[in-house]
Amino acid sequence: MKTRTHDFTGSLRLVDLSHAITPGMPVWPGTPGPELIPLASIASDGFAEQSIRLSSHTGTHLDAPAHILEGGATLDRLDPGRFFGSAMIVDALELPGGSIGLDLLEPYSEMIASVDFVLFHTGWSRYWGQGLYDQAFPMLDDAAASWIAGIPLKGAGLDCPSFDHPWSRDYPVHRRLLEAGILLIENLTNLHLLPASGFSLSVFPLGIAGAEACPVRAVALV
Repeated sequence: MKTRTHDFTGSLRLVDLSHAITPGMPVWPGTPGPELIPLASIASDGFAEQSIRLSSHTGTHLDAPAHILEGGATLDRLDPGRFFGSAMIVDALELPGGSIGLDLLEPYSEMIASVDFVLFHTGWSRYWGQGLYDQAFPMLDDAAASWIAGIPLKGAGLDCPSFDHPWSRDYPVHRRLLEAGILLIENLTNLHLLPASGFSLSVFPLGIAGAEACPVRAVALV
């Protein structure tokens, strides 16, 4: 994927943490891929327009409590302030057994408690577009998920396709974090371009009524 960073107002740098939405892009097994259908062209109509059809969990996206919890909040019911704030990176590049455990998180405890978003950098986005991407990816173990759920965060994100196993039916990590009001950001990329802390994160979704999830243009302000 092409790296996308932008200088902004001199000292501030914007880093795009999102995968582009394209026909044929990777999607969760069983999920229909996006369809971008031309409706008009400048050559024939004097303007360009297209129809866009996609799953609410396409690409880099944000999960609301309503994704898993009956009666949970949908994205349109949340204050816009929930989608922006201070953020930090947990370095999870070298994981024993592929699990993000409590032993990895505890050294970051003070930093995590001081920010709005915690992002887990596993390096898994390097498999984007390969068959391995949605298999055997790193995840939080039960103890780590419970520990994170006890911190008043706005959200947690990772550069993997899900917070739970592909074969899961009860989605325990999703459930634990969403019950705590922690929004989940999946399929991030370019986390290697960020410092460990001292940056802000923007993950604003579209204002779709009743949305349990929505693709986002996740952007870091460094």
